[in-house]
Amino acid sequence: MDLTRRNILAGLATLTATAGITGGSASLKAQQSLGGTAFARGALMPGLAPGYLNNASHHPVTSGTAAAIAGYANKLVTGQAEAKSQAVRSKFARLINANAEEIAYAPSTSMGENLVAMALDLPRKGGRIVTDALHFVGSFYLYEQLAKQGMEVVILPVLEDGSVSNAQYAEAITPDTRLVAVSHVSWVNGFQHNLKALSDLAHAQGAYLFADIIQSAGNTPIDVKAMGVDFACSGTYKWLMGDFGLAFLYADSRLVEALTPPWYGYLQTRNFVTPLTHLYPFDEPGSPAYTSAPAGGVGGIFNGSFPPRMIEAGAEVSLDWLLETGVETLQAHRQPMIQALQSTFRERGFRPYTPEGSSSSLVSFIMKDATALDEKLKLAGITIATYPDRFRISPSFFNDMNDIDRVIDVIGRA
Repeated sequence: MDLTRRNILAGLATLTATAGITGGSASLKAQQSLGGTAFARGALMPGLAPGYLNNASHHPVTSGTAAAIAGYANKLVTGQAEAKSQAVRSKFARLINANAEEIAYAPSTSMGENLVAMALDLPRKGGRIVTDALHFVGSFYLYEQLAKQGMEVVILPVLEDGSVSNAQYAEAITPDTRLVAVSHVSWVNGFQHNLKALSDLAHAQGAYLFADIIQSAGNTPIDVKAMGVDFACSGTYKWLMGDFGLAFLYADSRLVEALTPPWYGYLQTRNFVTPLTHLYPFDEPGSPAYTSAPAGGVGGIFNGSFPPRMIEAGAEVSLDWLLETGVETLQAHRQPMIQALQSTFRERGFRPYTPEGSSSSLVSFIMKDATALDEKLKLAGITIATYPDRFRISPSFFNDMNDIDRVIDVIGRA
């Protein structure tokens, strides 16, 4: 066991050193951030205590992000606050290899999923929706309601190893399937879908693929074009290091003609121009009093309202840091910690709920009444997620093997 842990620690050091030899400011930031507590907690997150391993629930923001939010609020006092929507959406587009015009805003990931269903004219068009038990629990409420309105909803079960297979989806996706909806990385156990394989299965039957990417955007490489994803959504308060109230909604621009606006608002039009109104001074008289001029593209479908500007200002700083540092670098830093958790807790008798070899940002183990761990975790200054049936640990770039050793020691053996 000790030899394994030393090997893992040595591997982490090698990855960290490798991240810093590529040159440029990005590699410098990566090298500094991957140095662990000394830099990340001291400079990026000075108020964060050691032992925080619950980033899949709510990721702490950096001091730069907090300063940007406060800066926007201060500018509101003077009336000089500036909107940065186009720039921020463009940066998120780069993160997932989309085009800037394919990114709209939604209030949350779940609301984005609702908007996609509505834009596809569900449930009126009927048919089947296929998802699985590792999708976000809030989505089940959406599909339960659509089922009550006539949709056929199939929720695939989890296999013994904590995965859902492509074979299960191949059998469930039929010619009358309208939508396949999954979490790219599951909040439950970190299982990661092969989105390219799923999109191929969905498209072969004329269905669309929606991916909830809130547990992968910002920590796992995503290429929506190569993966064939039709729709995706991610809130900012997890690995994008923002806050509640803002989500990025991606839709493939080639699908616009097949979509119906799910709601109607000022940002979906080019309406505030004199030729379209017969209401105001100097307008030509005419009827009707108002005629809309719908905006084109993805924005014309989904941009129903202005985003929360303070959260947007903070998201820009986080996106800059993620793009400069590189998601691949963050993933490489995290993986030895995930491997150490997997190997050690398995050896200590815990039943794994995360497939072996997973490269996602979180790992879960089955444990009845895992909430009983809360008191001793709190006394040790460690924060993870506990549930009646499992515990979940989700390290980030500011964590290191010291954090992993501490949580292993506190949880102990099965």
